Amino acid sequence: MSALFRSLALLCGFTLAAGESIPAQIDIDATKPGLAIPADFLGISYEKNALVEPHFKAENTVFVNLHRNLGAGTLRLGGNKVELTRWQADASASLDKATGLAVIGRTTLDNFYGFLKATDWKCLHGINLAGNQPDSSADEAAYALKIGGTSILAIELGNEPNLYTNHDLRKKGYDCPTYLPEAAAAIKVIRARNPGIILAGPATARRPDHWFEDAVAGLKGQLQIGTSHLYALSGGSTNPKSANFPSIENLLLPATMAKDVTMVDEHLAAAKAAGMRYRLAEFNSVSNGGRTGVSDTFVSALWATDFLFSVAAHGADGVNFHCNLKPGSYSPISTVKGETRYTVHPLYYAMLLFHDAGQGRLLPTKVQSTANLVAHATLDDSGKVRVVLVNKDLTQEVVATVQVGARFRAGSVRRLSAPQVTAKDGVTYADTLVSPNGSWKPSLRLEKAVAVHNGRAVVSLPPASALVLTLTE
Repeated sequence: MSALFRSLALLCGFTLAAGESIPAQIDIDATKPGLAIPADFLGISYEKNALVEPHFKAENTVFVNLHRNLGAGTLRLGGNKVELTRWQADASASLDKATGLAVIGRTTLDNFYGFLKATDWKCLHGINLAGNQPDSSADEAAYALKIGGTSILAIELGNEPNLYTNHDLRKKGYDCPTYLPEAAAAIKVIRARNPGIILAGPATARRPDHWFEDAVAGLKGQLQIGTSHLYALSGGSTNPKSANFPSIENLLLPATMAKDVTMVDEHLAAAKAAGMRYRLAEFNSVSNGGRTGVSDTFVSALWATDFLFSVAAHGADGVNFHCNLKPGSYSPISTVKGETRYTVHPLYYAMLLFHDAGQGRLLPTKVQSTANLVAHATLDDSGKVRVVLVNKDLTQEVVATVQVGARFRAGSVRRLSAPQVTAKDGVTYADTLVSPNGSWKPSLRLEKAVAVHNGRAVVSLPPASALVLTLTE
């Protein structure tokens, strides 16, 4: 039975009986390493008003550990709340719950950049554009650059200007031709105060309006990094038959991945044409905060594993999972209500897998199977090959034969697994849970050896699971 037929059957509500394992042939060409994955490719995006909460402090060791586990990543301060956050240099952090307006000052950024340096991450630091106070934004950028230094990847101008009218930040009719002179005027003020500053934008939401392409073309020479946002499925969709409806089946469909990677390709090409790098600065599984039962379950980890490697293979500088720190949402990390205590969700384990396997250069892969199976591979500087296999089939086991080259003679496997695809707890990578203190360190004795003969290894993947096969000479 083809992967397409099984997917359609699931969408129509048919039950698929488990049958024999589906075979797969995976061919890896280790002699042709391609694009290198940037060290800071992996990232998290936070709503900027989270700065007024007690998270981002160097002494918050659990939160520091949760970031350090993922390597040298990139933290974005942004989201809709970036346009509702005001800079007052001498003010203490505060939040007006009635209006949603947050105020931050020097002490807030002292704490934040102390935290960032403890994590060894960089920052994509969003500043307010909709408030139309470029002098204030220039002052905030100046202080951030002073204390953040090399920790700052770029200063990002605003958030989703193509949705300003939806949030009553601009009057109806506000469009890209109206936005461009406004953005250029703000950039002029910010650059005058901060010569040599690296700027990013336009931080557009995904819409069929070509705003991103028009904006990067119009701001050529003024922005160094093009940024945009993507959500795989729509939190506003109420039609279960729609391809954008937030369901487990839709999230795993190859067509969903193909559509999203196409947007990345289009935005990457537009950014390059404007002389910019490109970063997918905000993305996740389902818009509007995620969908309980999809975004907070193991299916999100399967989707994310494939998505991360797919975006890397298409040449983006990096990605940032959006995180509102709320349980039941799309957040990889959330707080425990009423406490400064953290828990991780299935998506976080996909990020651990990517940090583990997303090292070095990507290798050409070829998959032959009727299963909904994807494969990615990397070659690191030590000569190790890591093959990532994701079985998105919800009912069928896959037995994969991996061929990588006769010089590879030994192998081991780490698995990304859960009790079931809808599981919210019990998820592990390399048979290891994240500790209560935020640390994660897999035991080498738990790694499973895999026989390799003439560069060929055979591994099995239960339904809805993923693994990393490491091959050495």
